[in-house]
Amino acid sequence: MLKTTALKITTVLTLLMAISSCVPKKKLVYLQPPAEAGEKAGQIFEYDRADYRLQINDILDVQVRSMNSEANGLFNNSAGNAGNRQMQVGVQGGGDIYYMTGYSINDSGQVELPVIGKLLVEGLTIYEAKKKIESAVARYFSKFYLKVQLGGIRYAALGEFRNPGKFVVLQNQLTIFEAISNAGDMTDLASRNDITIIRQYPNGTRIHKINLLDQSIIRSPFYFIQPNDVIYAEPLKQKTYGLGVNGAQTITTVISVISTSLALYLALARI
Repeated sequence: MLKTTALKITTVLTLLMAISSCVPKKKLVYLQPPAEAGEKAGQIFEYDRADYRLQINDILDVQVRSMNSEANGLFNNSAGNAGNRQMQVGVQGGGDIYYMTGYSINDSGQVELPVIGKLLVEGLTIYEAKKKIESAVARYFSKFYLKVQLGGIRYAALGEFRNPGKFVVLQNQLTIFEAISNAGDMTDLASRNDITIIRQYPNGTRIHKINLLDQSIIRSPFYFIQPNDVIYAEPLKQKTYGLGVNGAQTITTVISVISTSLALYLALARI
């Protein structure tokens, strides 16, 4: 009778804990359509993307090409085969190659270029910074080619990621899902509908909340990562249970714990 009662209690507790602790599918699937199914298959989502404005500690990749090879060597940190080899090694090693070959914006908002000197670029878009640098270079060359771009997009991913850390992506733009993929995707215990984006602005830092389960995220200004963004994925409450992500894991854990407890109880009952 005691064993039968204990078995019933074990079964009921196992089912209840499995149901309450496992993570439902709706909390794992990205880009879900709204409940009213207002979104149509193949629909085009318009971006809400403002031009990025340069900030202190950003790194610019500035290259000048002219008919004067000697002057080119002065202007370009990564000119020639040696620079190309250095960049290839940096990419293969996962390093921040532009930290060595690019030009950092200092605490005064200036970038210091060879020959030209210091130029105030903080708060400018890449296009505006290029025009300003172009005007300065034009004092030395009548004909030249100028390239100005961000030396990669730097961001950090922390919390419930499979591979959290700091990353540098050598692209002109990066979506939130590319950034997540680069960090190994989120774990099954990540709260995908309550992701924190810590973003820097010229006047300070702001904290934003986004929902990656809702496909309307594509329309938001946070669909594209900006340099120096921090992405934080907080855990679901299921993590505090310590039982398992899905029902099978939970049942296995609960049965193991209860079986051990029951065996100990029966052993003590014989004493």
